[in-house]
Formats: sequence, structure tokens, C-alpha cells
Amino acid sequence: MRFRGFFRFLLTALTLLTAAAGAHAQDGQSAHIKAKLVTASAAVPGGADLWAAIDYTSAPGWHTYWVNPGDTGLAPKVTWDLPDGFSAGDIQFPIPKLLPTLGLVSYGYEGRTVLLVKLHNGGHFAAGQPLPLKAHIDFLVCADVCVPEGLEVAATIAAGPARDGDGKATIDKAMSALPKPLTVPATISVASGVAQLGFRLPGRADGAYFFPADTNVLKPAAAQALDLGAAGFTLRTETVKPDIAAKPISGILKLADGTAYAIQLAVAPLAPDVHGLGSAPAGSTDTSPLGIALAMGLAFVGGLILNLMPCVFPVLSMKLLSLTRAGHDTRLAQAEALLYGAGAILSFVALAVALDLAHRAGASLGWGFQLQSPFVVAALAIVMLLVALNMSGVFEIGASLQGVGSGQIDARRPLLGAFLTGVLAVVVAAPCTAPFMATAIGVALAQGGIANFAIFFALGLGFALPFVALTFAITLVPAVANALPRPGTWMNTLKLVLSLLMYAAALWLVWVFAQQVQVMGVAVLVIALIAVTMAVAPLKALPRPIKAGFLAVGVVLGFASAALPRATSSAAPATAVPSQAFHVATLAELRSQGKPVFVDLTAAWCVTCKVNERLVLSGKGFGDAVKSTGTVYMVGDWTNQDAEISHYLTLYGRSGVPLYVYYGAHNAEPKVLPQMLNSDAVVKLLTDGAK
Repeated sequence: MRFRGFFRFLLTALTLLTAAAGAHAQDGQSAHIKAKLVTASAAVPGGADLWAAIDYTSAPGWHTYWVNPGDTGLAPKVTWDLPDGFSAGDIQFPIPKLLPTLGLVSYGYEGRTVLLVKLHNGGHFAAGQPLPLKAHIDFLVCADVCVPEGLEVAATIAAGPARDGDGKATIDKAMSALPKPLTVPATISVASGVAQLGFRLPGRADGAYFFPADTNVLKPAAAQALDLGAAGFTLRTETVKPDIAAKPISGILKLADGTAYAIQLAVAPLAPDVHGLGSAPAGSTDTSPLGIALAMGLAFVGGLILNLMPCVFPVLSMKLLSLTRAGHDTRLAQAEALLYGAGAILSFVALAVALDLAHRAGASLGWGFQLQSPFVVAALAIVMLLVALNMSGVFEIGASLQGVGSGQIDARRPLLGAFLTGVLAVVVAAPCTAPFMATAIGVALAQGGIANFAIFFALGLGFALPFVALTFAITLVPAVANALPRPGTWMNTLKLVLSLLMYAAALWLVWVFAQQVQVMGVAVLVIALIAVTMAVAPLKALPRPIKAGFLAVGVVLGFASAALPRATSSAAPATAVPSQAFHVATLAELRSQGKPVFVDLTAAWCVTCKVNERLVLSGKGFGDAVKSTGTVYMVGDWTNQDAEISHYLTLYGRSGVPLYVYYGAHNAEPKVLPQMLNSDAVVKLLTDGAK
């Protein structure tokens, strides 16, 4: 009796172990495929669903097919052998890839592939009863040749309350990789063998490709031409037959960054706001690991070049005097340089965090967003004025933002001044976009998270490196230090000259402020600047409490000026060359008429934009070229937040201005120009593009 009880115990234990083993019961293998059946749960109660997966790997160089195999091939076919009452749903295929072969294009998979199937337990089973699941799969597996192959896989689960199975992690990962449902409208229209697929999906559309699940509708080998619009984009391609009629179809829309959507396209005319702008240059927001590494390199180079951009000159002038004495106070100069670099790098990282948080919250902030705020502009105007007054000798304060550039440094706090100078340099430099930066920042904002942090860190490192390296070269190489002039009275003269740059910067910020608020706000800011000047001026007749009161009044009025009503944007921007305001709908209409268009997105606080306007876009050569070619000059002002301009920038992977886009005649594809324009190159572009 004891032996019989032990035997029953052993049999029960083996049954439970067999049920728990689940997907490892029987793997399958053919000549070129290894497969197994796994389940998300090791048990399933009556009336419940169970996710199963056919997890298979094809041999290197061989591939299998999607539900629509494309020009050639066959989709996998699964035949189930299930317990009574069980049923199996349709296969949930992963996102396919393009498989071009000898001018034909197929849709399928290489390497490991996971096919998901939802099983339903409609039977009645005793708790703990083993439930064997079997599947026979027929594949067409191809390389240079195609071979039909079949195999069988099996797994055993138990009846009863659900508990995690060995395949849960595999199935969870496969389900998370399935295309997301697209709930916004998508349409298809067909005329003369050309299908137009319209997607109301704002944002970047790099590498967009539509995989039709329906066969014999769209030609797989035909190109899918991208045309951007104000609220989405269009893909134009060929139908299988020229006289085919449009019908609703389903499929998967895949973008270059790997995002994919499951879509149902309804038959309807193409919406006017999903086409008309042409296709933006592809590949500018590569978010693969290699793309992020490349973006970091571009950001580093862009940071180096940013030191040469016009908007940075006023702040960098504060460092010039520090360099002249670096060879004579080695230890302090090195510490100041490192802290200046730390301030710059941390400021870029802070900008990265702010932009990332804003994008996650749904805001459309871009590069230079801080100067779209009148509060920031007013504060910077006050700071720049104080720096200018300090450099010109009106007052001395060692802990000022430019203390490291003054001739008489407060020995107690020069390092704080160095750090704050790095911060100020970034705040002023951020509106500029140097070559290579636009692509890098586009990748950073598209990816977010750690990639965003890393790219902006590389940008800050590139920006800080020249001054830090030059300081260390002066302090470590005696020949370089000896070549520098000795400190003397000439430094005071140089300080006075450099202070003029800071006064100019303060006036420029007041002008920027005037584009953002109404006249009353500008008047209040001017009064605030006067009060701040009175607070620091060497007026012996004014006691310290009075001066402190002037400073407090200046700060309060500066804040109040920014809180006054905003200026209304002009519908017709004032430019030397006749222009019209930028609107995406107008741009699309002009392109439909075949007219050449030059788009100029600018901002009052963008110094690079103003330099281009002064040297190129206001010149006679540009004006004559616009007139002679019939080019429409469109100007978009991004001084203040503008959702339409922000969206247009994202179409080109940009997050800031300047952005110059030229659309040639006869609906030609757009061309993006560099941030710093060359007059001869622009005139040639307009002349050639109008032909």
C-alpha cells in the first residue's frame, strides 16, 4: 500500500512537471529552420485566452515571408492540433522588412522571428489536466533558391489558474514590437494607375513605407514617393494594374526610426493638408546606436564651430582678458578655465533636460526657446548692461558674471565668476545654430532620454574645449606664455573697447524685447535699465539704501515689463526684398502652381539669421534673382512661439532657426541650405532652380 501511494505521488509530480515544462516539450527542425512553441502561461482556466508563439530562426542567408509575401513567396501556414474546445485566432505577424531580389521586392523576415497566436480554451477540463498543444507549420524558405519545408512543434500546459510560462518574456517582447494601431484618418485614392496614400500623422516621416496586407493592389517593386503636408504626408506609388479601382486596404506603415502603425485606409480623396511640400531630406534623425554615436561626433564639432558664430562674440570677449594674463597666474587660470568649461557643459545638459521634459509634456519648444520668453530676454538685457558697466569701469564687483575678465579680480570669488561666465555664454549662444549642430540636435530630440543627454554633453564639450585647451597651452608651454603681453594699463583700454560689445548686446536684447511685447512693455524695461544703472553708478550723493532701492525697482520693473501684453505678429514681415508671410497652406498652393519658393525661417534673437539677412538676403544680387526668376520669398518669424513654424521645423529634423529651404520650379524637391549663406551660391541656386 505504501508503494502504491508513493507511485501515485510520483505520477502526480511527473504530470505537474510535464505541464510546467510547457514550451520545451517538443521543438521542431527542418533543413533551414529551427522552431519551438512557447506560451505566456503554463496553465489556462476554462473560457480564457492564452497567448502562444511560434518562435523560429531561419538559417543565415535564408528568409521567410509576411502575410503578403510581395512579388514572390508564400506566407507561413499553421495547422493546429488542439484539445477539444480549443480554437486558434489569426497569426499576428511582426513588422516585415523589404527583401529585394533581381528587381523584385518581397516582404518577409530573416533570422529570428516570433509569430503570435491567441488560443481560446472553450473546453471543460479538470484542474491540473495536461493540455497538449501541437502545430504543423509549412514554410517557403528562400535564398538563391526557394524550398518548401514543414515541421512540427508542441507544448503541454495544464488546465487551471494562469501562471507565468517559460515563453512569457518572449511573448511580451514580441507583443510590444507589434505595430501600434493608428486611430487618425488614413485614405487611399487611385487614378490612372497611381495610388495616393494620405496619412494625417504629424511629425517626421523619414523613410516612410507602407506594407499592404492585401495582395494584388499596390506594386511592391514600385517606389513610394514621400510628399509632406501641413498635417501629415502622402505616399505615391503604382498599382498592380493601371485600371484597378481603389478599395479599402489594411497594412503597416513603418518609419525610419522603427516606429510602425497598423492602419486601415479608407477610400477618399486626398486631404489638402497631407501633401504639397515635397519630401524632406531623409536620414537626418537616425536614432540607431551608430546614428547616435555619429550625432555625438557632429555635436562635438558643432560645439567647436559655435565659438565662431556671431552671437557668441559678446560673451567670449569677457574671456579675452583672462587669456592675456593666463601665463602669469597659472594655477588660477587653469581653475578658471575648468570651471568655465563646467558651467558651459552643465548648461547644455540643463537645456537638454528642459527640452526633453517639454517634449514629453507635449510642448513644441525648440533650440533657442529661452529667448522666446520676454522674461528671459529682459533678464539678459539687465545682466548684459551690468557686465558692460563693470567692464567699462563704472563699478567693480568680483563676483559679477564677467569677473574673470576684469582687470581687478576679487580673490575671494573668481571661480564663481568663471563658472557663471560659462553659463552666460551658453544662454547667449543657444539661439545660434552652427554647422553640424542641426542634425545632432534633431537626433537628440527625436530620441530623448540618455541619447539626448549624451548628444548635448558632446555639444557642451565641443563648445568649452577651445578656451580650456588654449588656457592650458598658455600655462603649460612657456614659449606661448612668454609671447603674451605683460599685464598693464593697456588692459583697461582693452576692457573699455570690449565693453562696447556688451553695450551693443544689451541694446540688441532690448530690440528683441520690442518684437515680443507692446510699446508700454519696452518703455518699462528701459526705465528698469535706467534704475539698475543708477544703482551701480558711482554717485556719492546717493546713499547705499537708495541705491539698493534703485536695484530692487529695476529688477521688479524688468519682471513687470515682460508680463505686459505681447506684441501682435505682423502678417507682412518687413524685409528689404519683397516677401510674404510664411504659411504652410500658402506654400503648398504655390508649389501646386509650379512656382519657385524660397523659405526663410528667422527670429529677432537669432544673430546668425540677422547676419545672413544683412549680408545676403538684403543684397541686390538676391533681390534681382528673386525678381528675375519669379521666386516667391516667404519669411517666417519665430521670435515668439509659433506652432506652424515649429511643426515645419520638425519636418526637416530641426529644432531651431535659421532654416532656409528652396523649392525649385515645376514642383521640384526641396533643398535645405546651410546655416551661413553665401550670396553667390544662393543667387546661382535661384537662377538654376527656376529653369
